[in-house]
Amino acid sequence: MWKQEAEKHFQGCKPAEGCGLLAEKDGKEFFWPCKNLASHLDVEITFAIDPLDYAACEDSGAEVLAVIHSHVEGGAEPSEADKKNCRIFMLDWYIYSIQDDNWHYMETELC
Repeated sequence: MWKQEAEKHFQGCKPAEGCGLLAEKDGKEFFWPCKNLASHLDVEITFAIDPLDYAACEDSGAEVLAVIHSHVEGGAEPSEADKKNCRIFMLDWYIYSIQDDNWHYMETELC
């Protein structure tokens, strides 16, 4: 269910990458959409989760389980930047390829 919500959010973010969080509250996992602060910049950074959105998710009483973002072009395989940031965030990552309509899951321990 949360993957469908994330995919819909990511479609609305094109041509930029979309981002959000996988969170859990009261035993239920859900997608928390976040603003991509890098979407308007012409830099190599393709996404940056708005810290206010991250804080709002935590303030809601939810536990953040994973970072989720989209790749607009190409596959869902993680880039070197994705792997590096996965280690920095210390959270699992899900990457959705809009082009290929598939998902990649990356555990923190394997980043």
